[in-house]
Amino acid sequence: MGKILIAISRQFASGGSLIGQALAKRFSYAYFDREILRQAAERLGEEEAMIEKREERLSGFFEEVVRPFIFGSPETAYVPPPLRPVDDRDLFRTEAAIIRQLGEKYDAVFVGRCAFHVLREEPGLVSIFLHAPMEFRIRQVMEAYGMSADEAGGLVGKSDRARRKFINTMTGADWSDAGNYHLAIDVSKTGFKTAEEMIRLLVDEVKSRIAAAKK
Repeated sequence: MGKILIAISRQFASGGSLIGQALAKRFSYAYFDREILRQAAERLGEEEAMIEKREERLSGFFEEVVRPFIFGSPETAYVPPPLRPVDDRDLFRTEAAIIRQLGEKYDAVFVGRCAFHVLREEPGLVSIFLHAPMEFRIRQVMEAYGMSADEAGGLVGKSDRARRKFINTMTGADWSDAGNYHLAIDVSKTGFKTAEEMIRLLVDEVKSRIAAAKK
């Protein structure tokens, strides 16, 4: 592709979108988060809201168990619409194709959606994992959404479990393994601005090496 591609993987409430947007603005790069969602929904013929609920989550046990029955038999007079008409792997493959196509056109920042794995063979990839202790992220959620500590903790834990399972199933990778990334940052120690600066330094180094290789 020949582009600089920043792929940000993140635990819930670790500042992924905030830092990603700041980096895109600093480098004048394209920023892709919900645009991938929009394009995937368009290609799959689904509503954005439905696709959004599906991203980085596997079908639940109930959905998988009832799938064979919701289509009914040929004699059935009424068949309710499928609970999950798009297969998890179809959604993953669709979003992966969109990420690759966007990466061919733009220097860009990608947030989530397994971009670290999808773009892993690209020489201009800068792969980042943002994380923080549960206590830090619970406070972030409480402040952002006005939740109680128990509500925020439940949301953070559920997101972590769903994301880990989805990424492992689709890519075979351990989502939180630092070996999958060029840089892992505990944002509770650095803060968001310092994390952004650390990533900037890494991006500048990658750009310099690519430029030197072309000479």
